[in-house]
Amino acid sequence: MDYENPFSPTSGAGSAPELIPTGTLAWAIIKVTAKKNTKDSGGEYYNLELTVHGGEYEGRKVFEMIPNFQDSRNGDKWRSMGVTNVTRILEAAGFFKQSDPESYNAFKGKPFETMMNFIDGQRCAIKVKVEKNTDPAYADKNKVGEWLSPNTTNRSFADYQRLIGGQAVVDAARSQAFAPSGSAPGFQKPSFIKTPGNSNAPF
Repeated sequence: MDYENPFSPTSGAGSAPELIPTGTLAWAIIKVTAKKNTKDSGGEYYNLELTVHGGEYEGRKVFEMIPNFQDSRNGDKWRSMGVTNVTRILEAAGFFKQSDPESYNAFKGKPFETMMNFIDGQRCAIKVKVEKNTDPAYADKNKVGEWLSPNTTNRSFADYQRLIGGQAVVDAARSQAFAPSGSAPGFQKPSFIKTPGNSNAPF
């Protein structure tokens, strides 16, 4: 470097880290960062920032949004995706259990904000993708390609098992999934007065 004349438009600029490759399977910690509304319909959605937990990409960020499926201003397809995604998050976190159908009623009658409050800080399982940005002013970024789940009826089950490792685990998980509910670990309903940890969410 020429320290007699070191300044330029790129002074101090570092190269951006390469994105996590599409198809990477990872554990991540969810942080709910904002509650927003779409520009077209005004439908409510939440921005999520996920921090990879463990493995080669420890600490790297992945981004996603979850629509409020209780908000009729959001389209039916997006609302349905929201239901699926929240279900998988809570299955991976261990709060919804395939062997205990009653566990899926834990949020019955509760507002969507309560669900977002609850998943803040939870660990989830994801398949990462790279989203190309058509606007040159913005870089490509990593997003959630698919939320993975231990539920054997989900298409993400195979990738979930690959994440936790091995055919023996697949066989054990299938056996556990269909075990009598009495033999499964006890489900504890979430406390709705829980204060989210490590969150800057504005609610």
